[in-house]
Amino acid sequence: MSNLQPLPVVIDRGEVCRLLGYPVLRQPSAQVSARLDFVLAQARSIVQARGAWQQVPLEDCAQLQLEPIPAEGLVIGLVTAGVAVETRASECLRAGDSLGALLFDAVGSAAAEEAADRLGALIVAELAGETAPDAEAAAARLSCRISPGYGRWKLAAQRELFARLPHAALGIGLTPSLLMTPCKSISFAMWLGADHRPLAGLAGCARCELEECRYRRLG
Repeated sequence: MSNLQPLPVVIDRGEVCRLLGYPVLRQPSAQVSARLDFVLAQARSIVQARGAWQQVPLEDCAQLQLEPIPAEGLVIGLVTAGVAVETRASECLRAGDSLGALLFDAVGSAAAEEAADRLGALIVAELAGETAPDAEAAAARLSCRISPGYGRWKLAAQRELFARLPHAALGIGLTPSLLMTPCKSISFAMWLGADHRPLAGLAGCARCELEECRYRRLG
């Protein structure tokens, strides 16, 4: 059974700056900074983040085109920041406002990532209530997120993920090229009982095979 959840997001300004390519100690110019604050205020009022997840047995790895690893089980999930932010980005682009389009795009990406992290935290809480003595123990059982199309997990796995999760109820579609609409959406899997990490549900930059990614988190 899938668990559909609303996912209130804060949209961290520092994370948006990171996605825009600013180093940790460097701030945007006064003009960009003022516009970013305006875009953030708008985005926080229109983002409707939501998600769903499902626990699946390890025997289903082949159907999901995942290479099995020693683990207790598998969790799959799907989240979206909604269509409103990318609609604003498109409107800015059509109006010739490239800065506004760039900022709304980055804010939408940050909102989607935060939604995925929040769904990971909800999964931890659910597991704690069902199979673990406390949330810390549940967190230790979940690996970092992996997504189709990254590393060795083929993008074609999107079809099986969408077949198992309530994508229509979430308002998420899949194009013939297997890209998601709205584009500020994330599909993922997390292993149970493998690759223990102190923070469950967070993107695993330290283990990602795309070592040259400009968005790689440090530390």
